[in-house]
Amino acid sequence: MKRVRHRVAKGLRITALAFLVLLAVALVTHPGRVALKSGALLVEIFPDAPVYPLRLVTRAPARLAVSYTVADGTTTADVYRPAGDGRHGAFVFYIGIGPETRNPNVVRLSKALARAGVVVMVPVSPELSRFRVVPEEKEGVIAAFKYLSAQEYVDPDRVGIMGVSAGGSLVALGAADPRIANDVRLIELFGSYYDASSVVAAITVRSIDVSGQRVAWSPDDVPIKTFRDMILPTLPEADRPRLAPLFAGKVIQIPPGLSAEGRSVAELLINRDPARVPALLAALPATTKRTLQAISPSAEIDGLRTELFLLHDVDDAIIPHTESRAFYRAATQSRDRHLTEVQMFRHVEPTGIENPLVLTREGLKLYRHMFQILLRLT
Repeated sequence: MKRVRHRVAKGLRITALAFLVLLAVALVTHPGRVALKSGALLVEIFPDAPVYPLRLVTRAPARLAVSYTVADGTTTADVYRPAGDGRHGAFVFYIGIGPETRNPNVVRLSKALARAGVVVMVPVSPELSRFRVVPEEKEGVIAAFKYLSAQEYVDPDRVGIMGVSAGGSLVALGAADPRIANDVRLIELFGSYYDASSVVAAITVRSIDVSGQRVAWSPDDVPIKTFRDMILPTLPEADRPRLAPLFAGKVIQIPPGLSAEGRSVAELLINRDPARVPALLAALPATTKRTLQAISPSAEIDGLRTELFLLHDVDDAIIPHTESRAFYRAATQSRDRHLTEVQMFRHVEPTGIENPLVLTREGLKLYRHMFQILLRLT
């Protein structure tokens, strides 16, 4: 027994020594430090975690309320700045629709990124706060990027833009603009769409094409209401109250008395046959098509030069995960591109995973994704 205990003790000493050596190597190399930060940052994504290691070894960041000019007006933002001096990599963090800049998940992630050494700027978008997705929002993206890049505590060569949901799609439009296209270090798009028309099509037919197979898809109320409020103003005023009930999918007949423009939209809304979608989209009023195109990254994809990171939950009921797949395939002009598909969010909100094997598998995917981003910004 003494010999067994001696061997066990020796084994434990060797293991402990190896761990300390690996830890020392990790601490003195940039990839090693990033690997440790990424693991700690991964925990911060989820509320009510039993422990938050990053908070134990880093100082709390400062939160600054700032204002800056956008077009002819002024807007505000929260900036989360790492403790200490020096210049840091940075992120403009564009949220999705709704007044979500102080959402607990947004605040927690912003603080965690700042603890990991990244400056985070969360702009307040008046339009997105009112659940409106408009092409003019790209001016806000550009203005925020320029403001953040000019700050003395930011390294202008390491500034990226992160956007979630529809905010990510608008981020892509801004990042493709020639005014900043060559200066953006990377963009991270989480649960975003590539083409607005294809989302409308998915909402109407209640299915998506996944690797050549039609798969049932039940949209949440959020995209239905968002696209309803976007499309109706492009139509004659008399058509709007007649068409509104069709968006929810509970009415599948064309109302009487519609104009020709209204009827073309109604034809699309009541259609459940995927084969008819291209022709029905082509028949939409010119104003409606211009509106959908103007908010679609697909229209500006050739201008996207930066490195592209795409993250999407495969069970997303607000924006189909196939949108990120289409984005990935089309972004051939980007510096590099990465697609990570997971099963651990409700659109962009973290969910609990009870199965430890699933949690480990999905967590590793997310860890690799976050590691690559931090490696470039820190």
